[in-house]
Amino acid sequence: MGNKTVRIQVIGTQSLPDREPDTPEERIEFVTVGTYHLRLADFYVIYQESELTGMAGVTTSLRVHGGRVTLNRMGAAELKQEFELGVLHRSVYNTSFGSLWLSVLTKRIETDLTAQGGRISLDYDLFIDDKLVSHNGLAIIIKEEPFR
Repeated sequence: MGNKTVRIQVIGTQSLPDREPDTPEERIEFVTVGTYHLRLADFYVIYQESELTGMAGVTTSLRVHGGRVTLNRMGAAELKQEFELGVLHRSVYNTSFGSLWLSVLTKRIETDLTAQGGRISLDYDLFIDDKLVSHNGLAIIIKEEPFR
């Protein structure tokens, strides 16, 4: 399977650890066009971040391999983050304002991908400098669509 141009829907949710039970979680959703391909049994999704996420000028690449998802952000901000069920992964997040340690503890990871597209779903806790800052969800929906 070579590079395919696909429609990518990104849905991100975030809630604070000490939020009141009836406070809604924050939600960001956008649709973009990107590329999708399979190489050596690993699926890759690549897209440009939106200004909605505060990361304009950043290219995001997701690699699904086995039971893991690797997120790699390049450009105005740089981050390589591993998502693996029940494992705490640390990384350095580099921005124009400086660097900080980010860690994720993945609570749920589901991937359902075929040559035509599919879905990647993650739930994880996010830590900055080892302090829990939020509970997060990320869903990436990949669809082959006719482009005109």
